[in-house]
Amino acid sequence: MLLKRTFISVLLCGFLALSIAGCANTSTQGLSGSAESAKVETGESSESDSPHMVIVESRDEQPESSRRWFALSREEQRKIDDEEMRQNMGCLEEKGWKVEQTNNYGQLSYSIDTQGDDALFAQMIRDSEECEKLSPSPYRDLVISVPDIEDIYEYRLTVKACLENEGIKITDPPTKQKFIDDFRNDRSYWNPYTDLMNVSNLTASRFREITEKCPQY
Repeated sequence: MLLKRTFISVLLCGFLALSIAGCANTSTQGLSGSAESAKVETGESSESDSPHMVIVESRDEQPESSRRWFALSREEQRKIDDEEMRQNMGCLEEKGWKVEQTNNYGQLSYSIDTQGDDALFAQMIRDSEECEKLSPSPYRDLVISVPDIEDIYEYRLTVKACLENEGIKITDPPTKQKFIDDFRNDRSYWNPYTDLMNVSNLTASRFREITEKCPQY
């Protein structure tokens, strides 16, 4: 299994949507659209719930590109992700698409209105695939190690503390071992953003403020 960092996440939705809400049906409602005008929003993450993920026990077993990626700080990873996203956005705009830049829970992303048209959606996917091939990333397919999963767990604890400082009540986390086991067995694993998404009285501006202060990854 491979951990995919690829712009074809337009098909898979963002990581948060996968781990919390599930992908919206793009024929009726996109991640940031409506039943009248489906709008597909892209997003990608190095912590995807992808079913094609390879997990190894130690970093010594990882390919060099994977070791380099996970050795980067989260800020450095976001900068690389954002630059790749901008390249893809520019490529799609050159192909005639109207691309709207968005903020996907603290990460740069974009949306394209396909107007609920299956043919337009299919063409957008083909164009996105072509754009991806024009700017191949050395970090496209990643193999994750158990120490990397442990780092994700520790970061989730940091996010939990940050959200609680913003007044969001967060459920108790699992043990580190359970988190690793859930990750390894492709089960839904703990994310404090689940509790943030369940808060019903947040304004859009307050939600944006919190996600910028406490990015989920």
